[in-house]
Amino acid sequence: MSVSRTIPAAMSKRYLLFDIDGTLVHAGGAGRRSLARALALNGAGQKALDHESFAGKTDRQIVLAALRRSGCADGRLPAMLAAVLDAYVALLAADLQQRPVTVYPLARELLQACGRRPDIELALLTGNVPRGAQLKLESGGIWRHFSWGVYGDHSEERTDLAREALRRIRANNGRVDPDDVYVIGDTAADVACGRAIGARTVALVSDFEPREKLLAAGPDLLFDGFSPLFPLWGLPDPA
Repeated sequence: MSVSRTIPAAMSKRYLLFDIDGTLVHAGGAGRRSLARALALNGAGQKALDHESFAGKTDRQIVLAALRRSGCADGRLPAMLAAVLDAYVALLAADLQQRPVTVYPLARELLQACGRRPDIELALLTGNVPRGAQLKLESGGIWRHFSWGVYGDHSEERTDLAREALRRIRANNGRVDPDDVYVIGDTAADVACGRAIGARTVALVSDFEPREKLLAAGPDLLFDGFSPLFPLWGLPDPA
């Protein structure tokens, strides 16, 4: 565990912004498979995603980069982006019907415990487009825990998503200290977007990025799973 800022014992309302892939669920490659097929169906080529890391990126960013590599003219990018993403969510729905996501241990219990607390608000901060996020979390039975989110259709830049999330929190709740906002993810990009708005950052080690890269990003907290988050937020022991 790496700690760079003290966590106060008593806090006001907390806003917990969760990433999805590698944080809450593992989709077993469903997103990559579906996106590759969607790009191919729209003429981007079978190898448009070869050697492309999805870690910490938005769906919008991934698709636009693939289309540009495939030679798509700038003037056609908006229409092609929309067509690819429409095909992607349809293909993703079919894939997840056959191979549901795996929810990480204690993720359900953590979300349920947070949902019982009026001083905790849950939201999504994810590179997934809205329908893709919904499909993955519905597949794992945890979509119902989130009433709002900022998604990967908002911008190519992950930090823009964090700024929009903080704007919405303040629009609905007045003056909010960024120290009461937590960004929880599994990549250096998640840490960077949390730091961009002064939020507390929680990095969870997953299969997508090595511990060393997460440590180098400088998260406030680094854990191997959800268990330490229960005492951190004053939640009952899941055991």
